[in-house]
Amino acid sequence: MKPLIEIHNVSLRFGDYNVLRNISLDIMPHEMISLIGLNGSGKTTLLKLMLGVFEPDSGEILRHVRQVGYVPQKFEFDRTIPFSVSEILRVYNRVSDKEVEKKLKEVSAEMLIKKTIGDLSGGEMQRVLIANALLSRPDLLLLDEPTSGLDMAGEKDFYCMIEDIHKKYKIAIVMVSHDVYMVFNHAQKILCVDHGLVCHGHPEEVKKHKEFERLFGPHLIPFKHHLSHGDTD
Repeated sequence: MKPLIEIHNVSLRFGDYNVLRNISLDIMPHEMISLIGLNGSGKTTLLKLMLGVFEPDSGEILRHVRQVGYVPQKFEFDRTIPFSVSEILRVYNRVSDKEVEKKLKEVSAEMLIKKTIGDLSGGEMQRVLIANALLSRPDLLLLDEPTSGLDMAGEKDFYCMIEDIHKKYKIAIVMVSHDVYMVFNHAQKILCVDHGLVCHGHPEEVKKHKEFERLFGPHLIPFKHHLSHGDTD
């Protein structure tokens, strides 16, 4: 099976600062990957290299993917724009009302269809952005810390929604996450970055790796969240 993206010995500098060094990895079709690392470790930069926003200073990136969907951590826009969610998604994607409604329903946001885009909360905007990305029928979905600002219950619901999308569309998903505990509950594959790719693989392999322990400390032992629908903490 041919990779969607091949990254070979890629390095990138911003001025005198080495953001990424000698990164090599493949993104395969249908993979669900969590990208973790400390703040400033290069996670978002790596995502933008995959997207093509940045090009490397050295090494090469081969993109065999037809369409990439991208959801940024923060989306800046003019909140005075008087358009509804439905109007924005229809104009941007040139699709029908029915298709917009269908995609919003898949991300549990159908109630937002007539809401003005400037009135959305951060969590609501993330769901709308994911619906927008899905309307482009991507082969690869890149998510940059989409659960930032959510509480534990909201984060768990969000991960379950992403798993449902992954199963339904059978697309590859790479998601940057700040919550290591949640990642170990849901990820199929983990990429751990500290300016380079320091460890990767199945969660059970990564949590035993000395580089994971170096970054996150020996006291951080991933555990299972056991929240029932009635639990609040």
